[in-house]
Amino acid sequence: MFAAAAALLASCTWMPVLEEEGDATLTFRFLQTKAGPVPDTGSFILRICPAGADQPVYEGRYGERPATMKVPAGTYEVSAFSRRFPTPDFGDPLYGDEQLVVARSGETLSVAFRCTQRNSGLQLAFTDRFKTRYPGRLLLKQTEGQLEYGYAEQRTAWLFPGETRICYLDGKVENLLLKRSLEPGEIRSITLDATDNGSSSTFSLTVDTTAIRHAEQVVVGQEGGDGLTMATAYSVAELAATECAGDTVWVWGYVVGTILAEGTVDFDCGAETASTNLAIAASPDVREASACAGLYLSKTAHKNALNLADPANRAAVLHHKVYAQGKAYTYKKFPALTNLCEYRLE
Repeated sequence: MFAAAAALLASCTWMPVLEEEGDATLTFRFLQTKAGPVPDTGSFILRICPAGADQPVYEGRYGERPATMKVPAGTYEVSAFSRRFPTPDFGDPLYGDEQLVVARSGETLSVAFRCTQRNSGLQLAFTDRFKTRYPGRLLLKQTEGQLEYGYAEQRTAWLFPGETRICYLDGKVENLLLKRSLEPGEIRSITLDATDNGSSSTFSLTVDTTAIRHAEQVVVGQEGGDGLTMATAYSVAELAATECAGDTVWVWGYVVGTILAEGTVDFDCGAETASTNLAIAASPDVREASACAGLYLSKTAHKNALNLADPANRAAVLHHKVYAQGKAYTYKKFPALTNLCEYRLE
């Protein structure tokens, strides 16, 4: 699906395929920084494919995946990429991650995508002397494809990591000017200048900036959150699986309703909607109580701002993502937080 991803997966350490009967459940989350604009992870392309197979069990937008992702037990190649990137282009950076995971029968496996920029950017600038000496256009050539680069171009050329040949097109004749090796996550800016040395085609290069690393979406912490900060908040599944009762931790989730009784969640904000708690889950379309956790609204300020019993709050709260810090405990048999110290609603 993605040329870059296919090459990277091919280089992974071989893992034997698990042969086991029964189903497993997969859950997903993204680990990311807030250093800059964050791509919409809901539009990322999620692919789940049995190891060694060509046909995926799921391929589609991350935000449109099923609320419960059940798969036969086995070994899977899972990946999430921000877009398709078959050849060099003037589109956008490519963010993504791919992993080889083992899903065991009866277990819920939480996959944390650590998405970084996978392609490389190149920005060219030209002095008037260069444009006079070399009227025409340039060609950026790679094994994966080529891209014309005009002198008036203001966009960033997105390329595959590795060698890039910068050629001058003299009519239909290609003349190699220089080669550069680019790293994943790098944006390199090069200014081209030329000197007129008789009839020769000598030229000089001034490199303005090299090896700029983007930080929009990079690794935070380890594969799973540790609950210590908002950036490493527990998912609902991690809160349920971690022995942290009494500890002050962070958790994230989407508000899907309220907890009514033991094992019961009101997803529809009906007449019995609770005013003292919120039910959160890994995605806004979850409709299974067993996939939820709770936030107990013990403070008046939190209750006034967040409770779904007040119709005025619903548009701003229901199905929105929330980060909350509080004391971990069990509420009506749900993993939950109480005594909230801080929250952030997105």
